[in-house]
Amino acid sequence: MKDKILGEVFPVKFLVHSTSGDSFHVLSASYELSNVSGVESEGNCTITEEDGNTYLSMTLEPKTHGRYKLQITFTIGEYVFKKRTEFGVRA
Repeated sequence: MKDKILGEVFPVKFLVHSTSGDSFHVLSASYELSNVSGVESEGNCTITEEDGNTYLSMTLEPKTHGRYKLQITFTIGEYVFKKRTEFGVRA
């Protein structure tokens, strides 16, 4: 993910796909946005299906400058998956 400028509010759209080509259904999904001070925001993702693809979406608004971690947790069947990405926010 590209770095952002402090004050930006931006959508994030995360593509979920099967590496084996099997069909699946995301039962639930949430996100957690954190920096060195701890968790800054968290919430549920919006789950959408478009053209046979599944997306998890959220809107982020980092409150300070520095490095951030975005962790997305989602459930498919009895499995829980976690994905993490990092980005910076400039003043």
